[in-house]
Amino acid sequence: MATVTIATRSLKKGKAYVIHYKDPDTGKKEYHKTYRRKDLAQKEVNRVRTLIDSGRLPTKETRQPKQQALPTFGQAALLCQAEWDRKLGEGKISQASHAGYGYLLTPILKEWAHTLLHDLDEDTIRDYRIGIAEKTKAKLVAKGEEGKNCNVLANRRLFVIKQVFAMAAKHGLVEKDIARDIPNLSEKASERKNAQKPFEIEKLLAAARQRRAKHYLPLAILLAVEHGCSTQEVLSLKWADVDLAENHITFHRTKNGVTRTHRIMPRTHEALAARLEHLTRYREKRAVRAKGDFVVGNMDGTPFKSLKTAWKGLCIDHDFDDLHFHDHRHTYCTNMLKAGCTLKETSVMIGHKTLRMTDRYSHLEGVLEDGPQDRLAHRYAATGTESSTSEAADT
Repeated sequence: MATVTIATRSLKKGKAYVIHYKDPDTGKKEYHKTYRRKDLAQKEVNRVRTLIDSGRLPTKETRQPKQQALPTFGQAALLCQAEWDRKLGEGKISQASHAGYGYLLTPILKEWAHTLLHDLDEDTIRDYRIGIAEKTKAKLVAKGEEGKNCNVLANRRLFVIKQVFAMAAKHGLVEKDIARDIPNLSEKASERKNAQKPFEIEKLLAAARQRRAKHYLPLAILLAVEHGCSTQEVLSLKWADVDLAENHITFHRTKNGVTRTHRIMPRTHEALAARLEHLTRYREKRAVRAKGDFVVGNMDGTPFKSLKTAWKGLCIDHDFDDLHFHDHRHTYCTNMLKAGCTLKETSVMIGHKTLRMTDRYSHLEGVLEDGPQDRLAHRYAATGTESSTSEAADT
């Protein structure tokens, strides 16, 4: 009689019954099948025994490798979150940016967390983007705020979706990044056009010097209006980047990732020197040990998380309506151009990737009508009427 055995194995959930038989030709023990029910295993044992006694061998069952599950949007999002965590640890993105990405990703995951990446196409993403814009518009209408732009949130969600698909393409989860070329919806209705004039800047600085934050807030404002710094650049500036003796300042965490160096403007130089003197005096008097090197930060040199509290208090108490800290970059661009700088020079100084972005930040409507005309009149007056003079002027 053929030798066929059942081996019982205990599992986390129940038992497994493994069938082996002895090959009559080689005498080796061979695996046959595994069952979760003992009665089915016993029936198979009887069948195999009869088969071997008749001179035949059962067909060997090879264990099929598990098929790899197709990647989902949620899995690609996990890779993207890991990348954001890495950049945060390396200081390439701020805590606020990291939190913002997570905030935007959460509702997208509610829609697509278990959706296969291959089931998402360009039309689906476009429809989702438009759907978000329409929902936002309905909410604004319900609040009586029809004038606000409803496309901003849709574009921010699209930005995160593009990052997820870019990460999926990088890790080979998809063959093509289908989200890369999807354009943003127009945000012209929400473009900021709040550029301050010199006397308005003076008024703002005077108010800031009366605040509790007088030792750092005026400096932050000057860095923004005289050097075009964003909030991120202000908060990430270190004393190692400032050379008061040589009158140079370097910004590393710029909008386009390119380091830029400026000659320090006189008022900013004065504010930086005053800030350094105040920090030195405070630390000596209070025996505070420096733990960081940040210019606009806590008294021990550690960084601020944001400027929102100080800035919001200033705007509320002194009636600066609808004034954002980021508006200072618009102020910088506009006043650079009014001072006679070219668009290219302004773009390089503020750190924009394109001239189009700089043009968007500058607001010269109804301001420079006389300037170009005066320069043209000066050129015509200088050339005179004689042909020789004109030829000399054109060379």
